[in-house]
Amino acid sequence: MAKKAKKTAGVANEDGGLDDGADMFGDEEDDNAEVTVVVAEINYDAMTSEQVLEAMGEAFKAKDMKLVGRLSKLFTKKEAEAEKTKRDALQIELQKTVRDVRIRLSELVQELEDSGILDGADGIWFAYDFGDKRELGINPSCRITRTQRKAASEGSPGKSSYVANPAKSADLLAQVGDRVMFAAATTVTIDKVEQTMPAGTTFKEAYEFSTNGGWRNRVRMALLKEAGII
Repeated sequence: MAKKAKKTAGVANEDGGLDDGADMFGDEEDDNAEVTVVVAEINYDAMTSEQVLEAMGEAFKAKDMKLVGRLSKLFTKKEAEAEKTKRDALQIELQKTVRDVRIRLSELVQELEDSGILDGADGIWFAYDFGDKRELGINPSCRITRTQRKAASEGSPGKSSYVANPAKSADLLAQVGDRVMFAAATTVTIDKVEQTMPAGTTFKEAYEFSTNGGWRNRVRMALLKEAGII
């Protein structure tokens, strides 16, 4: 217990000296006086993980197990938050990379489609695993998808079936592309959206109207018929 400060002054004696210990104010020393000590509260939440770990060590030395438990939970929370921040940053970078790769691959597929090599196809799947052993047909793997359509019934020109034929669309267009495919204005559905083909639309104009695989397959079938191949 801290003692209250004692206020004293010397008093002259007969020899001209000073008598020590005389209370200047006539008060006796109070050994029981209480002193209030204000300790600033520590904001552990504002600390870094390293500072929390250090504070936890000090609390352990002081055998304050309650504080040790509190700081342990806080340290675990801060570490989890730090890991989440790192994962989020990596995910953002990954999404940027995915976007750039997707754009470049889409451009390549568009070139293949424009060349006519994918005529009649509805889609293409390609997989390349960098970690696995290279094996033809397995890694990398490529699959061209084709949707089999039922044969067209009379009075329903919009439904045609896929017919495998080595003839390239570019060659067919060069041969009969200038001929009229739609003599009258015709409503067609491309990728689930209705479109109107103007009267007099040629095969070439119809083919170039959309790059949708199903639509181009339909035009290709019409080209094969017009050329007398099927």
